[in-house]
Amino acid sequence: MLEKMGEPRSRYIIAMTPRSGSSYLCDMMTRTGRFGVPGEYLNKNFLPKILTAIPADNADDYIHRVFTKKKTRNGISGLKASWFQFEPFFDEVKDTEYLKNSRFIYLRRRDVIMQAISLYKATKTDVFHTNVEHGERQIKALKKLKYDFKGIEKWRQHILRQEQGWDEFFFENRVFPLDLFYEEIEEDILRVMKRIATFVGVIPDNVTMPDKASVFRKVRDHRNIEWAQRFAKDISKEEARRQSSRPDWIRQF
Repeated sequence: MLEKMGEPRSRYIIAMTPRSGSSYLCDMMTRTGRFGVPGEYLNKNFLPKILTAIPADNADDYIHRVFTKKKTRNGISGLKASWFQFEPFFDEVKDTEYLKNSRFIYLRRRDVIMQAISLYKATKTDVFHTNVEHGERQIKALKKLKYDFKGIEKWRQHILRQEQGWDEFFFENRVFPLDLFYEEIEEDILRVMKRIATFVGVIPDNVTMPDKASVFRKVRDHRNIEWAQRFAKDISKEEARRQSSRPDWIRQF
């Protein structure tokens, strides 16, 4: 185990749902040099590579080492995780209080339909972010992708299950997170970072916009809004169909 003196003075976890602006937010936070290096350190796909740089004997050792290794000079450290990444890791650690005593930042998106469309497009084409070069196959797939009600609804339910998981975790463990939304990041990223600063113990006035722009940009196009409008109509029709198929005595409740 690392020496206690190496621990960050403040640690936080960005409890996010997918396509909520977490990559852009974490990139900007890292560039300020005030918030540690908040990465996706609980993603099983990334763990083998991370463990080559941060070896650990078990889950408890790993999380202590990550927070210590990724802190900035002001003693702040953090990470981001979806519910489906956090839950299995939380089940692995023995000292659950260490994680529960972190400061949680709950990042969601108010418009879950737009979020589901973004996730549907990303998973179908493998075009998730703009920080990597995409091949011709991926670009073509993105351009040719068609509207699919069932495909979008599948990912909407996926997002809602993640929100439910986080909500239950916060309630059961008496965790009171800082609530943030994608739409707030879109509107004023600096204001969001200053709110986070206050929450995690950084002087807000010390947080300024980084000199260099983020490598993360929006992937959306005109189809996102068009599909969202279409989906809203289709989901209303689907709900009406479900209601009409129920027995009369159930419809009265």
